[in-house]
Amino acid sequence: MNETVREIFCSRRVKTAAVALPLIVLLLAVAPKWLFFVLLLGVMALLVHEGWPLFFGERGGFLLHGPVWFLSLVLFIAAYLGGVTALSGTLAIAVFVLVLLLFEAGLEAEALPRFAMAVLFILYLPFFFAHLLLIWDLPEGRSLVAMVFMVTWGGDAFSYYCGTYWGKRKLSPEISPNKTVEGFLAGLLGGAFFALLLNWLGFVTIAWNEAVVLGLAANFLGQMGDLFESYLKRSRGIKDSGGLIPGHGGFLDRVDSVLFAAPVVFYGYSLWVI
Repeated sequence: MNETVREIFCSRRVKTAAVALPLIVLLLAVAPKWLFFVLLLGVMALLVHEGWPLFFGERGGFLLHGPVWFLSLVLFIAAYLGGVTALSGTLAIAVFVLVLLLFEAGLEAEALPRFAMAVLFILYLPFFFAHLLLIWDLPEGRSLVAMVFMVTWGGDAFSYYCGTYWGKRKLSPEISPNKTVEGFLAGLLGGAFFALLLNWLGFVTIAWNEAVVLGLAANFLGQMGDLFESYLKRSRGIKDSGGLIPGHGGFLDRVDSVLFAAPVVFYGYSLWVI
């Protein structure tokens, strides 16, 4: 076996995925919604913890820390209890609350930038991540949640292996030096493949061409989510968002693509099917 291929398949990244993916499949197959919510809530708390230094620096945004944590929790609970309407309404209220905090801060130089980062933080983490709860409530919710993970993580595997083995042209060297155009295109192909596979197996019943488009769109936005997190890390001089997952860094490093892909699957499926 080629030495590069051997290193890829023996890496901690692959070993971790081999353990994690069956557990996720089991969760999607048997878990009730309340358990899914509790587990996602725990992950969301880790994402907020890991994401804070990326947005505000190691010590920045101290006065916003408590309010943003509280608003993140309320957004997630709203999505669980009231669906997309409650989530959207709570997001509007969260912005109003942050505006009041901005007025309270007065005209100090950093007040407006911190307010803008707080709004982006709430959109990026609890709001986008809560779309997994919204997807769960769709007619094929469990299968569609699986689609989100398969088109992002499966596409990421295609991108990682093909980019490592065949990648030549850098995609965005300043933001993510290891990503290549070849890997990016392979990721799109992997996203379309896994969406089509779920459709062929009967788990997702939309037309095959709609499944392919949804898989391509979700993977494309997922890769943009990965680049966005890389941008945040590079701007702060941080290598990984955390170290809890061997070979993958932190939880945010693993779900950065899911954050951008989940809304695509929810709204795309809702527009086509419901």
